Amino acid sequence: MPDLMIAPRRTAHLDRVAEALRLVHENDGYPTVWPDDPAAWLAPAGALDGWVALADGEIVGHVMLVDGGKVEFAAELAEAAGVPMTNLAGVSRLFVTPAARGARVAAALLERVEDTPARRGRRLVLDVVDDGGPAVHLYERLGWTRVVAGPASWTRPDGVRPRAAAYLCPR
Repeated sequence: MPDLMIAPRRTAHLDRVAEALRLVHENDGYPTVWPDDPAAWLAPAGALDGWVALADGEIVGHVMLVDGGKVEFAAELAEAAGVPMTNLAGVSRLFVTPAARGARVAAALLERVEDTPARRGRRLVLDVVDDGGPAVHLYERLGWTRVVAGPASWTRPDGVRPRAAAYLCPR
């Protein structure tokens, strides 16, 4: 993989980020339901910050921070962290294109999120579909602590509520 650069996500990036997301969706089924407006899905109201991973100018990954109250099991995470829900920041929309996997892109994006000013004073949390897949393995390998798991608040297109797990950042 060429040199990796993590940069703040700009509005001008959104079309290219949506193209990268399309590759992930076609390969992995993430997001479960393709959004009507991918750019809006990638930059929802209330987002705290966002970053892209670039390799030779090509977007190969993305991550953003949202208010921690938007994370599955936010109350349980806040209790486990010993903070009010307003002191949580949630990792969201983290993905890496299939061609860039295995090059520590996701780990680099998470490291950038951990160091961001938007996170200062907040405990970093995330939720993930608890399917035993690569995302779960990534968070656990990086030392994230699983706090709770159970049915998600949302449903897949087939009406099933998938199992979700919620994690606290190790730092």
